[in-house]
Amino acid sequence: MYSYIHEDFNGGKTAKGVKKNVIKNDINHNHYLETLFNNKELRHTMNTIQSKKHQLNSYKINKISLSCFDDKRYILPDGIQSYSYGHYAIKQESCTPL
Repeated sequence: MYSYIHEDFNGGKTAKGVKKNVIKNDINHNHYLETLFNNKELRHTMNTIQSKKHQLNSYKINKISLSCFDDKRYILPDGIQSYSYGHYAIKQESCTPL
């Protein structure tokens, strides 16, 4: 998940698995900041067409669009930095007293 603001450009945003029109129209930079620093989860409803057994159907899906919870990273106590699971420093980090 990332978002940035540039002087000459409105900003770049991405959210994996979320339709582009939702990212463009419904999500702004403040949503990214709120999600990251306030531990919030953002949900959006998206319309999609899916094929099941060669039959096309239209679906309305309510998905998590932004979430601060990352199950693929070990987040350090500062809440910003992280390591990939399996990193050698995780054992050292978890054994150090607080």
